[in-house]
Amino acid sequence: MRPMRRPRTSALAALALAPALALGAGCHITGPTSIKTGRDNYNVAIQQTNNEQLLLNLVRLRYRDTPLFLEVSSVTTNFTFEVGSGAGGTINPSAGSTGTVSGSVGYTEKPTVSYVPLQGQRFVTQLLSPLDPRVILLMYHSGWAIDRILRICVQRLGPLDNASRASGPTPDSPPDHAGFFEATTILRNLWLEGAVELGYLEDDHGGALVLQIDDAKAGDPAVARLSQLLGLPEARLTVVLSDREPGGVTLVPRSLMAALFYLSQGVEVPVRDRREGRVTVTRDTDGKDFLWSKITGGLMRVHHQRTEPSDAYVAVRYRGRWFYIDDGDLDSKSTFALVSQLFELQSGEIKASGPMLTIPVGS
Repeated sequence: MRPMRRPRTSALAALALAPALALGAGCHITGPTSIKTGRDNYNVAIQQTNNEQLLLNLVRLRYRDTPLFLEVSSVTTNFTFEVGSGAGGTINPSAGSTGTVSGSVGYTEKPTVSYVPLQGQRFVTQLLSPLDPRVILLMYHSGWAIDRILRICVQRLGPLDNASRASGPTPDSPPDHAGFFEATTILRNLWLEGAVELGYLEDDHGGALVLQIDDAKAGDPAVARLSQLLGLPEARLTVVLSDREPGGVTLVPRSLMAALFYLSQGVEVPVRDRREGRVTVTRDTDGKDFLWSKITGGLMRVHHQRTEPSDAYVAVRYRGRWFYIDDGDLDSKSTFALVSQLFELQSGEIKASGPMLTIPVGS
């Protein structure tokens, strides 16, 4: 009689363990792979929701609703990697032994996102405190056009008012802005020619911004007109933007909240909401509706419709409507980027940077 064959239990066990060993050997790729697939997704989600939050608060301000900012303070995630294996078989003395092996692998992600509402001292510092003039300087040296910076960040320049009554809830009558806009148009043209520079003057009072116009522009009618608009007795190529200096020009910066109120005037609202008094309707002295695009044009324009827009840069649903910025509206998209940078700069310590102009007091 032939001896009975024993099942190859060792071979079956080896086969059963093979998938698990193979999977275990490949575990090291999970970490890098999760970064490649996860980091971009989180980045896009945070950037998109930041834009949506900014737009939502602009719409809220247009309706005189209370704004709220939630900051994403941290994002952490844990990955759980699971490996399983199994083996089975049959023993037949006459036909031999057969076996089956199986393996499985999977992982789960458990993200933790922390939100911090902007309130208390941080709310005051970031939103209610006037913008530091050095923030304006940093924005200028980051490549932003000088007229865009001044229109968003400055409330008054010398005798020129930049729609200061629009730095809060929508006013009943049109705010003054014509002289300020004419001055910033002149500065934009000089900036495009490379004939104007914005610097910072360190002094005993904490410093001030300085406009320096190229000497080649001496005698230029545009410079003479700019000086006239700023209330200067004669044309100047160097203008200190501070009333603390002899012959200086007063500069009153906006707070970030005031800048948001100002930009919220570019939110278009449904006729029904205007008719039913849900928003303030600004009217000229002759009773006609004032077009806020005269002030916010080139900075911000927010459309609305009932259905979700298909080609929007950013869109939010509020009060039963979709409010959105068109993806081809580069001016509004630029303003979004600038305001986002202002948020970041207001939240930290500002160090002096950019050209430091040494100017004798009284020049």
